[in-house]
Amino acid sequence: MTTLEFDQATAEELRTAYTASEARFEALFQNAADVTVLVTAEGKVLHVSASVERVLGHRPADLIGRRALDFIDPEDDPIQRRFLAEAVATPGATRGEPLRALHADGTWRTVEPVGLNLLDDPAVAGLVITLRDVSERGELEARIRQMERLEAVGQLAGGIAHDFNNILLVVRGYSSVLRSALGDSELVADVDEIAKAADRAADLTRQLLAFAGRQVLRPALVDLREIVHGIETLLRRSVPEDIEMAFDLDHEIGVVLADPAQIEQVLLNLVVNARDATPAGGRIVVSMAPVVLEPAAEVSPPAAPGPYVALTVTDTGSGISDADLPYIFEPFFTTKADGIGTGLGLSTVYGIVAQSGGAIEVAARPGTGTRMTVYLPSLDGAPESDAEAAPALRLPVGNETILLVEDEDAVRDLVCRVLENAGYTVLSAARPSEAQRLAIDAKIDLLLTDVVMPEMSGYDLAVRIRLGHPEAHTLFISGYAHKAMGEAPHLPEGELLRKPFSPEQLTRAVRAVLDGETLEPQ
Repeated sequence: MTTLEFDQATAEELRTAYTASEARFEALFQNAADVTVLVTAEGKVLHVSASVERVLGHRPADLIGRRALDFIDPEDDPIQRRFLAEAVATPGATRGEPLRALHADGTWRTVEPVGLNLLDDPAVAGLVITLRDVSERGELEARIRQMERLEAVGQLAGGIAHDFNNILLVVRGYSSVLRSALGDSELVADVDEIAKAADRAADLTRQLLAFAGRQVLRPALVDLREIVHGIETLLRRSVPEDIEMAFDLDHEIGVVLADPAQIEQVLLNLVVNARDATPAGGRIVVSMAPVVLEPAAEVSPPAAPGPYVALTVTDTGSGISDADLPYIFEPFFTTKADGIGTGLGLSTVYGIVAQSGGAIEVAARPGTGTRMTVYLPSLDGAPESDAEAAPALRLPVGNETILLVEDEDAVRDLVCRVLENAGYTVLSAARPSEAQRLAIDAKIDLLLTDVVMPEMSGYDLAVRIRLGHPEAHTLFISGYAHKAMGEAPHLPEGELLRKPFSPEQLTRAVRAVLDGETLEPQ
């Protein structure tokens, strides 16, 4: 073989290898999972991989020659401009913050950019930017942030409501004492107004405690259809005549473990919220069906996969904007006009559902109505029948010895005064340790204790008191069931008096527990 022939064969081999290398590079470039874009230092698109059509729906030819900024959410312009400036000024790779890119269907995708500065490479002469679609991750992070925000707000709301309940208890209690002392005085009407205001404030604190998941539930196996049928008349009366209301209840839904009264509250709040979103008339549908939630279900709070009963309220009202959607379950957040509602309706729903082991899904767009679906875990079994009516309570008086444990001075003083006026002997303690000392040499007929206190919970104190006084009854008083209850997240039926309570409610509850009777649900 001559030298010329050798050189020609070598050149042909090099051309073949180069062509194959280019083909491999082009195949990798065009079929990569991420979008690769070649832009100038000013952000003009020179070349883009075919994957852009799969990720963002645009044909590559439609992007070449245009500015990359044209496809970025205007709110993210500063992020994109900063990224380009850093990529131009930085040799090597530059990682940018996530930003929102426009999809061809008009929606937004969250992408994470990484730039490689090859401006000085004559073969490239540009910035190579890789865009990775992280929309699902961004949505998950947003849901986590929302959950964390709701949890923080819930802790704050629960703490405030619990402390405020103690204040209301004192206001209501002394209002009742004062009213009794005034007899036929013309001041009685003024005292009644004080009591009414305290009652309204107590309703607000109950809603805050429901949002915080710190109320005491009385769960039972119930058929949701029976609950809906039971308040159907009330629901229909809650909406005006220009709103059509329909019910679509599946007949094979199974039962759920829930507090019937709280589920009624959930349904009523959802219907009222739908009514307020439909001021010009429309339609509200309450429906129910069995469903199976998948592991990736987008519900809040996150729910375990499995069988659920879906309770849905759908309206044809004004809908909810994307900007408002993340905040609708927060206390006092409202899009309604001033004077309409308290801003606690949906936060109450969220708290009750979360505490019941369920979840919520919201589908809404401005002007096209809203669909809110509550998922409650479906269980095997039959609904619990109504218990026999409790016997009538005796007069709220007695002569037994009561060990009272309450760390709030004003509440303790009021309860002690009411019980002593009813004939009881009261041993009063501000701390569990003090209560244990008092119980050593005393005969205790009833332990009346707050649930959440310093040193130990009321439940733990009750266990210790019963060791020395096994015959003693126990009545807990609390505004909510707290994690400090440890192994007893739900107090025994008939052994809890919710704050705030009136003197009459207190004396009747004490008498009922001492007589071995069950308290009326509050």
